[in-house]
Amino acid sequence: MEQLIQEIHSLEEKLSNLRSQLYSISDGYIYLANLRCYGSSTWNTYTNSYSVQELCNEYNGDNGIVDVYTTNINHSIHTYGYVTVVTQDEIKNIPQRNEVTSHY
Repeated sequence: MEQLIQEIHSLEEKLSNLRSQLYSISDGYIYLANLRCYGSSTWNTYTNSYSVQELCNEYNGDNGIVDVYTTNINHSIHTYGYVTVVTQDEIKNIPQRNEVTSHY
C-alpha cells in the first residue's frame, strides 16, 4: 500500500510539472479572463487557450463565472459567461480592476 501511495504522489508531482509547462506555452494569442465569484471580480491574463479553458471548467456557473476577452478569432473556449473576440489594441484598453463587493 505504501508503494502505491508513493507512486500516486510521484504521478501527481509529474502532472503538476507538466501543467506548469503547458501553462507557460504561448499559442500567439492573448486571453484576458474576468472571474466573477461570490461578489468579487478577478482579472488574469493567459497566453494559451488550454489555460483559460481550465479556469472556465473550474468555474462553470455554480461557483463562479468566467468572462473571456481574446484576440483569437478561431477560439474554441466554452464558458458559462461570455467570450468576446477583440483586437490587440482593444484588449490593451479593457479596464481591469480586481474588486470585492461587500453586501453588509
